Amino acid sequence: HQHQHQPNQRNPNNSIMAAAEASVVDVEKELVALLGMKQKTAEETARNKKNSAALRYLLDQAKEMGATLDPETTGKRLALLGTSLKPNVTEDTRKLLLTYLFKPEDQAISSHEQVNAAVKFCNASSEQPPAIEALEKASGVGQVPSAEDLAAAVTAAIEEHKERLVERQVKQTVVKKLPFAPASDVNAAVQAQLEGRDDVIDEEALKKEKKAAQKQKRKEEQRKKKEEEQRKKQEAEAAAAAAAAEAAAAAATAASATAAPAEGQEKTQTVTPWEVEAEGGVDYNRLIDEFGCVAIDEDLLRRFEKQLKPGFTVHRFLRRGIFFSHRDLDHILTQLEQGKDVYLYTGRGPSSGAMHLGHMIPFMFTKYLQEALGLKLVVQMTDDEKFLFKENLTLDDDPKTGVDHMLRENVKDIIACGFDPENTFIFSDLDYVGGAFYRNIVRVQRCIKLSRAKAAFGFDDSYNIGQIAYPAIQCAPSFPSSFPGFMSEDAYCLIPCAIDQDPYFRLTRDLAPRLKFKKPALIHSKFFPAMTGASSKMSSSVGTEKTVFLTDNRDEIKQKINDYAFSGAPNTKKELEEHGANTEIDVPYQYLRFFLEDDEELATIEREYGAGRMMTGQVKAKLIDVLAELVETHQAARAKVTQEDVATFMSYTPTGGAARKSSLV
Repeated sequence: HQHQHQPNQRNPNNSIMAAAEASVVDVEKELVALLGMKQKTAEETARNKKNSAALRYLLDQAKEMGATLDPETTGKRLALLGTSLKPNVTEDTRKLLLTYLFKPEDQAISSHEQVNAAVKFCNASSEQPPAIEALEKASGVGQVPSAEDLAAAVTAAIEEHKERLVERQVKQTVVKKLPFAPASDVNAAVQAQLEGRDDVIDEEALKKEKKAAQKQKRKEEQRKKKEEEQRKKQEAEAAAAAAAAEAAAAAATAASATAAPAEGQEKTQTVTPWEVEAEGGVDYNRLIDEFGCVAIDEDLLRRFEKQLKPGFTVHRFLRRGIFFSHRDLDHILTQLEQGKDVYLYTGRGPSSGAMHLGHMIPFMFTKYLQEALGLKLVVQMTDDEKFLFKENLTLDDDPKTGVDHMLRENVKDIIACGFDPENTFIFSDLDYVGGAFYRNIVRVQRCIKLSRAKAAFGFDDSYNIGQIAYPAIQCAPSFPSSFPGFMSEDAYCLIPCAIDQDPYFRLTRDLAPRLKFKKPALIHSKFFPAMTGASSKMSSSVGTEKTVFLTDNRDEIKQKINDYAFSGAPNTKKELEEHGANTEIDVPYQYLRFFLEDDEELATIEREYGAGRMMTGQVKAKLIDVLAELVETHQAARAKVTQEDVATFMSYTPTGGAARKSSLV
């Protein structure tokens, strides 16, 4: 049970503290004279009992060894050693380190860098004193590079950084390769090789540039944070108000089955998902006010442009105000700026075997959005809706009345637009309703009271119950959980659609917070006007002779435009030359606004036609060329669509699940 006392191990500081008996003034003088300390540093160190004792101990040991201290070299290293070692480092370890300060150059711990490395090693070592080999390896004994080695390392570092040559970065690279090279030698070697070069970047300018970038980043983060806080506040307010004011919300979100004229106006307009009629043309500013959406402005377009992939510009539909209003498009841009997932949702109700030009508008724009922003897309084919709302349609393959036949033909037209098959899912309601999709449908249905459905869509007792229940089916694709495995369930939804579809999605946006879903965002287009004038949109129900179909040939297009396209020009050439044409109501010019890509050419036509220097026949001839080329290009693409292509677009394989395949293919 006898315990042998070992003062050097158990009480490593006994002798060290004994060395502190000298007066502060004497210690201060020695620190300046022997260790090369500056007067102020020496004063502070002498007053620190532990530091002065540690240094006095090493000085005494150096004297016993008979070592000569040089204030510029060995003295400074001893000072660094004495003030950096932790109190738990034993006297034996301190003595060992001290001997290395006075060895021959190739065996010594001779540089500031080596002393730091040795101190770090000994402070962390559990073995006291440490093994000689380990200490020498850790402190770089014998590894101080020659001038030639240092010059070669500098040359290699300059070559490595030649694309962006910054002196500080060159030095850092050299130090990584030669960690025990004295800093003064590294600085001198780097400066010698960089001197006179004109490709060295000014570090002060670099710092200013970095500071400016950091400032801009902070401003952007603050802006995004403010936007996010505002969005959350708005969602919370909407969720709180939804249950308490359902009757008022129903009136506010009504689709204006027949919009009442504004005070002082006699013109009326009816805009619903099933009917568009407007005396003298649709007043879109009035729709923005009545529906409560927001006009797309130049600031929003600039933000949008920044998110486009290289090679893409703002689409003509946006440049010309054809897609003119939105709900939360700014919020979608925020998500894209933050790298979050966004997907597109659009649709088509197959009520005829051939699609017409008006049907192409949302698909042309959606294809552009998919490519320019790199987004996934779901396309809802509302065959159920068409069957429910059109008494003449049947659930079969009849070429004239069968919705199954119409759906397949329309899907081929949609595929021919050029969508990405890897990121596009086209589905039939009659085929796809079920599973997660149907769960979202019934969630929506339970939230909608009959009174609200009547107010929103104008339903009365003459409607069948399928029609009344249908809106929930069109709401469901707004939620990513309706398509498990096709996209992230955290994705945000953006819906490009004509303004008449807005009532469905106002209702969806009202309900989303109650269901703990994200509100879908919308971007609205104006209507593609009917051939007979802008008071209604193009529709196949007005007759094939007044509608341009994607199956028409050049001669048919020419005949329809020449015979039926409403002109905004006066009746005679003389009157046209005197007064010019009214391009606002001229259908051929309005069609060119949709389909003529060249902005300058369009502006020339508007100017010359409006001034009477261009004739109606010339405008129609230009339109015929543009439409014929568009339709012929589409027909060529459609001819290449196979049944296998249809099967690919109408199926997808969820993550970890079995493939969803359409039974209608």
